[in-house]
Amino acid sequence: MPLALVIHDLPAGSAAVKAMFDAIYEIAPEHWPMADGALLAATGVSPAYLRDHLLRALKGGGHQAGMMLVTRLGEQAAWSGLPPAGEAWLRETIE
Repeated sequence: MPLALVIHDLPAGSAAVKAMFDAIYEIAPEHWPMADGALLAATGVSPAYLRDHLLRALKGGGHQAGMMLVTRLGEQAAWSGLPPAGEAWLRETIE
C-alpha cells in the first residue's frame, strides 16, 4: 500500500491530535505515529486528499490546523534510528 508522511505542529497530547488521529483511522487504519508531529499512514488516497480530510476534521472539531505537510514515501525512502517494530512495519508497508 502507498505510504504517506504527515508532519504537523499540533501540540502533543492535545484534543487536536486526537481529532487528527480519529480522522486518520477513517481512511488509513494502518498508521504509525513515529514521533510527536510526524506519522506515517498506509493509504491509497492522494496526499492532497489526506491533507484536506485532516484539515476538515480539525476545523470541524474547532481546532487550528497550524502547519501540515503530507507527502508520499516510496521505495527510495531512507531512515535511521527507528525502533525495530517501526522499521519492520515500514519495510512491510512501503511500496
